[in-house]
Amino acid sequence: MSTSTAGEERERLALTYLCERLPDIRAAASGRPVEYQTLLTAIETAARTRTPIAELLEQLIQFDAGGSYRQLPHEMPFGPGHADEEIARCPDGACSRTERPRPAGLSPRCRVTGERMPTRTTG
Repeated sequence: MSTSTAGEERERLALTYLCERLPDIRAAASGRPVEYQTLLTAIETAARTRTPIAELLEQLIQFDAGGSYRQLPHEMPFGPGHADEEIARCPDGACSRTERPRPAGLSPRCRVTGERMPTRTTG
């Protein structure tokens, strides 16, 4: 794998990580020092404009060595179901996040740009 290909994959993985965890990271940002919140804002801005975020994201993760934002409660494994025959993907293909939409519901939104994620049938 060439250096540029490895860098592109690193950025893709960083964006996927951010998109999957952004609600928890945002929730954990309240009460954090201004520097943390400023860094998170910079990451979100860079992600929306599709400029590199991997280095900034590493700084954010290192900012809180305890990683307490990772200890926030996650969705419980019960509740509304998910459509088995559809999968939603990143609106512009910039990351690898996928999500199954709720039955008869709207497709989920990208957590970075706010755009609806297009769905495709899996069957």
